[in-house]
Amino acid sequence: MKLQTTTVSEKFNDMLISVLAHDLRQPFASLIAIADMVKQSRRTFTDAELHEIFEAVHYTSSVSIELLNGLLCLYKSKKDGIDYKAQSFSLANMITEANSLYVHEQMNRGITVQNFIPDSQVVFAQKEMLQFINRNILSNATKHSPAGGVIEVTCTTNNGWLTVAFRDHGKGMTSEQIRSLFAVHETGTSFPHQLKGAGVAMSICKDMINGMNGRIWAKSIHDKGTVFYYSIPQDILLLHEN
Repeated sequence: MKLQTTTVSEKFNDMLISVLAHDLRQPFASLIAIADMVKQSRRTFTDAELHEIFEAVHYTSSVSIELLNGLLCLYKSKKDGIDYKAQSFSLANMITEANSLYVHEQMNRGITVQNFIPDSQVVFAQKEMLQFINRNILSNATKHSPAGGVIEVTCTTNNGWLTVAFRDHGKGMTSEQIRSLFAVHETGTSFPHQLKGAGVAMSICKDMINGMNGRIWAKSIHDKGTVFYYSIPQDILLLHEN
């Protein structure tokens, strides 16, 4: 199965720039937050604390470089017309890795992420594309969770399909916002700034999940929270449909 065939020029380049702008902003923000913490501290850090700080800087930088390399590989495969090839990964590890960019913000606000994905659960997917989706959903869940809130990540399997769910307990969205969320860049829907930004990223997620023969959607209850879902085929025949 080949990725959806559009020219590398305008649409794909615009999507790639949006991905870089959205996913690389958070690592830089994390690094600035760490630098500000050290700069503004009025006490001397212990060796153990300094080690932890440098570990955090190193890890955030490494994840960012891995992201950039992955996107460059994705661009090259699109440009050269290379077939989309799913590989197997530990889903639990992917969720943990995707969430690593938001750990500092979550800690500062007392937000807990409960990853209920079994260690044995394998996902077959294009990693960079799926991680972009995971990061965006976790980013939105973190932004809209109340202080001290909980984000729950679960999965189910059925008839060759894997469905992953991300539940937050924030203010939720209206049915109109849910209907339009994945097409903000196409419809020009007028949303609050934070929801419009999420919609641009989510519409990219939709393009990516379509490239994996999957689908993405959300359900929300006002003042109760939102659940984002995506479902991708794990059956070899479904993976290579179209």
